[in-house]
Amino acid sequence: MDDINVLIYHDGIWEDYCYYKGYSVVGIVIPIDCNYAVLVDLIMNELKRDPAHYDVTIQYQIVANGSIIRISGDSSVSFYKEIKKNESNPMKFPLCRYQPDTGYL
Repeated sequence: MDDINVLIYHDGIWEDYCYYKGYSVVGIVIPIDCNYAVLVDLIMNELKRDPAHYDVTIQYQIVANGSIIRISGDSSVSFYKEIKKNESNPMKFPLCRYQPDTGYL
């Protein structure tokens, strides 16, 4: 099975818990067998940040203005990969990365 192309929004803020604004974008390719630890490492490496110094939260939305879904472990990574595999538009379901302790990154 193919790897999955994912956009990462970062350095932005959640406004009204519905809109992620003021962000920068990078793209990564996640392997089909990716788990939570690998996903965090891929994101942090791409952003050139040391995961030992950050309490990272990874979130996305299925629909605009909808509830924010948090990726918090291997099962939520598997769920996200299934959604992405069935979506032909690579712009859909970007991941939003933020650090809750010191604000949004």
